[in-house]
Amino acid sequence: MNCLLSPSRIFSSVVALAMCLSCAAFADEFQGRVVDRESQAPLAGLTVRLVEDELSTKTDDNGNFQINASDSAAKTIRVESAGYMFDEKQNVSPTEEIEFKLRKRKDSAATIREQHYLANGCEVDNPAKPEWNIAFTASLLKGDLAPDPTYTRRDPSSVILVDGTYYVWYSYSLTHDTTKLAPWDLNDLYFATSADGETWKEQGLAVGRGPEGSFDHRSVFTTEIFVHDGVYYLVYQAAADSDGIYNRNVVGMAHAPSPDGPWTKLEEPVLTPTYTEQLFFDNNCVHDPCLIHFRDKFYLYYKGECNCRDNDDCQRWCNPCCGLRKQVKWGVAIADSPTGPFVKSQSNPITNTGHEVMVWKYGNGIAILQHQDGPEAKTIQYAEDGLNFEIMGTVENMPEAAGLFRPNEPGGTPHAGVQWGLSHVLKWNAGPKGWMYIQKYQKVE
Repeated sequence: MNCLLSPSRIFSSVVALAMCLSCAAFADEFQGRVVDRESQAPLAGLTVRLVEDELSTKTDDNGNFQINASDSAAKTIRVESAGYMFDEKQNVSPTEEIEFKLRKRKDSAATIREQHYLANGCEVDNPAKPEWNIAFTASLLKGDLAPDPTYTRRDPSSVILVDGTYYVWYSYSLTHDTTKLAPWDLNDLYFATSADGETWKEQGLAVGRGPEGSFDHRSVFTTEIFVHDGVYYLVYQAAADSDGIYNRNVVGMAHAPSPDGPWTKLEEPVLTPTYTEQLFFDNNCVHDPCLIHFRDKFYLYYKGECNCRDNDDCQRWCNPCCGLRKQVKWGVAIADSPTGPFVKSQSNPITNTGHEVMVWKYGNGIAILQHQDGPEAKTIQYAEDGLNFEIMGTVENMPEAAGLFRPNEPGGTPHAGVQWGLSHVLKWNAGPKGWMYIQKYQKVE
């Protein structure tokens, strides 16, 4: 038997071996290109991160990048730049050719005002127009939502009227649970109904915490109701674990054919923080979601909180403006469908203040109340485009964590969408973390 290989077979074997070695060399390499979405021009010097391997590189003069990974598993790639919107791609394979088309950031009216505050002093120009100025008063509820230190009920949603019955959803937990890290820890979403908006009957669980390993395993809280085409949507904050109670909150969603349920959760969050090493207003948490149908799109307004990541240069986003203890800002993400996908606006952040999100439609635009944590606290504002808000007037006795009553047919005045609603009160005289109850607020005529 002749075991010698012919020259042609030897050549073929060498070529095959070379190809295999080449495949092995590049099987774990992620490569791609980053360009400007509008001009298609390459973007050089941008940071590209391979998240799971904690590796990063910079794009070259042609916008190209490559990163050698530890293995060939699918991974997450993030791109960040101060002048462009953060972007990421998940479950990317090394065999894919990756292209990022980044959108330029835009300064909102609020950001331009903040630049003026920082450069020229912190005096806020509030025109305090009589037709916009608003004041509120508060009263206790009756029935199951009357104050009871056994239960913590907080962050009520908007109130809606369905077939003659008022509905509200809220965060619920036991006040004296010693394992809670905060009043919003170990929460579920409950709901209650009322015939008059004063006396309420608690109906029980609407949306509960998810199974271990899920994004909402630890707590679901701070919810808002939205109704569109006969479908009911609850958007809510969620924490996967104890770290998520103060950091890394996300926004989840559930939907139902009726306000009484049953509620079906989406499997993944509809909104997450901007996971960038750059200083940005929502790189730590996204809170207080509020969904509005506006201009044939779905606007998801939210509060963002910043994490300085041990960076000393935090004045721009994280440190308080004008000597205040804390500064919080809002963003908005926009989608073609109520369930997303939601794309964060290039104009974010869109406010300079706002611990809670309170939004309603007025005229051709959007009106908002700004509660605290920023230079423009206790103001009422308006934006024709839902993005560039201008200060219109002053708010007195602002309700905390307000959920407004959303009439089916709001009137034509600035206050028609904010006549009354529910809010919460924090007391420290019960439980390891205090307790909270829900009350009614009403506009002073």
